[in-house]
Amino acid sequence: MDSFRSFSRNSGQRLGRAFTLMELLVVIAIIALLAGLLIPALGRAKEAGRTAICANNIRQFGLACTIYSQDFNGKIPSFLNWLFRKEKPGDITSGRLYPYLKTRNVYLCPTDRIELGAKTKPPWQKVSPPSVGWGGNKPRQYSYAMSCSLCHVNDLAVFKEPTRTMLYMEGNLARDDDSGVVGPGSSPDSLAFRHRLKGHLLMADLHMEKMNRKSFGIANQTRRFWYPNDDPQNMGGPIP
Repeated sequence: MDSFRSFSRNSGQRLGRAFTLMELLVVIAIIALLAGLLIPALGRAKEAGRTAICANNIRQFGLACTIYSQDFNGKIPSFLNWLFRKEKPGDITSGRLYPYLKTRNVYLCPTDRIELGAKTKPPWQKVSPPSVGWGGNKPRQYSYAMSCSLCHVNDLAVFKEPTRTMLYMEGNLARDDDSGVVGPGSSPDSLAFRHRLKGHLLMADLHMEKMNRKSFGIANQTRRFWYPNDDPQNMGGPIP
């Protein structure tokens, strides 16, 4: 009985002993270290999810273009009306592709949505794009832009190397941009490298690519990247 009382008293003393300052500092340091490891990993995981959504968005444009071309004798929407019609400037629901997409969400990359709400320019953006918006300070509703160098060449049959010709890209666009286009005049800064210094592109054969600044710099210097054939003025038939 005495042994039991002695054991209980000693156990109570051990359990009731407070942390020393050194022990408390060690625990705080361990928690801070774990937080330092977990928070960036959580941020990377969230960005990976946003990147996957963005890639899926641009694939949806490829699918919409495919269905559209089946309805219009092999032609894709013109750079003049893919985003909106001139009668309804800024209204993406009036664009040629919207009936095939049927949602505004596909037009906007979720990472771009966050950047549009920030007060500072994103760290990947070396050169700020010019403001060409129609609505003053109204934030744009889209992240993807069509190549304006296609002019009216919207017949896929005249593309010589569709695997190398860019159709849409995740554009480096001003906050109020509603032009819906990018061109060789803005390269090599026309692609948005917002996904861990990479950006998404949709090529004319409707496959998706992901490029960093170096690979994009090489691609956009080739003539075929911007122009589908050797005559950039080729109209490719009437615009449907």
